[in-house]
Amino acid sequence: MELLEDYRVEIDKIDREITQLLEKRMNVAKAISKYKIENNMQIFHPDREKMVIEKNKGYLENKEYEELVESFYDNLMYLSRLVQQKEIYPENKIYTKPYKNDRENLVVGYQGVAGSFGNEAMLKYFKNIKEAKSYEKFEEVFKAVESGEIEYGILPVENSSTGGIGTVEDLLKEYNLYIVGEECIKISQNLVGIKGATVDDIKEVYSHPQGFEQSTKFFDKHKNYNLIPYSNTAISAKLVSDLKDKSKAAIASERAAKLYDLKIIKKDVNDLKNNYTRFIVIGRDLECDETCDKVSILFSVEDTSGGLYNLIRDIKEFGLNMSKIESRPNRNNPWNYIFFVDFDGNLFDENIKQAVNVIARNSKYFKLLGCYRDIKCK
Repeated sequence: MELLEDYRVEIDKIDREITQLLEKRMNVAKAISKYKIENNMQIFHPDREKMVIEKNKGYLENKEYEELVESFYDNLMYLSRLVQQKEIYPENKIYTKPYKNDRENLVVGYQGVAGSFGNEAMLKYFKNIKEAKSYEKFEEVFKAVESGEIEYGILPVENSSTGGIGTVEDLLKEYNLYIVGEECIKISQNLVGIKGATVDDIKEVYSHPQGFEQSTKFFDKHKNYNLIPYSNTAISAKLVSDLKDKSKAAIASERAAKLYDLKIIKKDVNDLKNNYTRFIVIGRDLECDETCDKVSILFSVEDTSGGLYNLIRDIKEFGLNMSKIESRPNRNNPWNYIFFVDFDGNLFDENIKQAVNVIARNSKYFKLLGCYRDIKCK
């Protein structure tokens, strides 16, 4: 029993040292946030955080604790970002740059290949593009914007029939980038294959998972098809074109079928004919002018009774008209959720500015995602 008490005394001593060091680290995090504001720097630098984790794993004498150290520092740096976020959104201060109406000679990125819905949304939104760059993964677009490789990226964030694109929503939290615009594309999914192929010839179908989800009724009638998830519908079409096999098909747009010289075997296989996907345009700066009419935020609340209710009450008391509220699991904190909210308004409106500051103060975690022009999907 005496030995157990000795262990507890030692644990208490270590905990005190950890708390003192944590306080010092958060004070430094605050100082860094002020430097980042003054020098227009991003909060989140994934490469830097990975380097910190790997470096500290290297200090271990007992390598069986590597996973614990990785989890510890992942959460520690998440807490540091929370502290920095509070510094960036102090009372009555929101830092914005003018909305860039002159969108000429831009370098823009999208996920997928030519003929993808992302490519289509990019061409619809941007009128004069100097160079378009395609990326295989959503995160690659975020990284390219953050590094300055491209000025803007365009990504799907929500579909009218299947809901939010979780991967993109998670990345909006992880990267300190902003939504500066949005575009809406009507989605028509088609079963496409090489010329001469029929519905009966098909054995394998390639598509982004969203294409399958949006066409469940069609595939319920063709249970013999082997459905193979792929990174993008247009990439799926390109693969089928390259394979030149009648038994292979893809779910893709009419534009992708034409681009890759494929036949539309079955048109409009999606369940809903009014099927739309909303795309967001992301940039490094918070851009806003008097024509912007939509604000997007995300926040988490304390895991206590009434936590979410109190935040919703704040939104209601300021008379904000919410057009969307959606939750996502917080990967840094199991059984805790991040809430995405869109509401009508402009950051130059004092009522909106005050509301954003109140929500930020009362949130466990808060991020202003953007203020931009609302595009109605219709």
